[in-house]
Amino acid sequence: MKKLIITSAILVSALCAGRAQSYETTVEMSKTGYQNAVAIDLPYKADEIEKALEKRFSAGGLKGKSASKGFTEYKNVKFMEFGSETMTIYTKVDKNKQNKNAAKVYILVSLQDGQFCTSGTDDQIIKNVQKFENRLEPYVELHVTTILLDKNVEDLKKAEKELRNLQDDAVSLQKDKEKILKKIEENTEKTQNKQKEVEMKQQIVTETQLNKSKQEAGLPK
Repeated sequence: MKKLIITSAILVSALCAGRAQSYETTVEMSKTGYQNAVAIDLPYKADEIEKALEKRFSAGGLKGKSASKGFTEYKNVKFMEFGSETMTIYTKVDKNKQNKNAAKVYILVSLQDGQFCTSGTDDQIIKNVQKFENRLEPYVELHVTTILLDKNVEDLKKAEKELRNLQDDAVSLQKDKEKILKKIEENTEKTQNKQKEVEMKQQIVTETQLNKSKQEAGLPK
């Protein structure tokens, strides 16, 4: 049993190690200069992360608005994943200039006193934000997969529609083929009948010419 627990712990640690980990840093805000933030680097496009982040906050009943310097502001809200206090949350996703498929996520929290949280002043909130960011990647993955699934479903619907059109065309062409084959059959029969008529008339002409020749030969000289 002890071996099983240790093995499970190692597996969990390995999985966690494979994920990006959040860290404290600072980021520039327009009016207040550099402020303390929690950041994480994720291997996804900035717009994919932004959408997933927006969904995460939306699930908590939050709706943000655009602020300066590319930040999104959630003003005077309660977000239980961070803490029970009323707070203002700022988020920003910066594109990686060297890799378009990577971006950095910043989350800043300020309480009603206007001060931004740090591990020195609000350790539990910072830990909660770090935990939130450390768990963000699977939500981005889900968002990307959902977008891919939606695209694949649309591609499938398009292909199915094209298939139905081709099948309808096949039915229509088969009907046209049957009509053409019937016309060919009718034309063949008419051709054969006309050929017999021509041969008969040719024989009549030949016999008439012979008769004429005989008549001309029998004329008195």
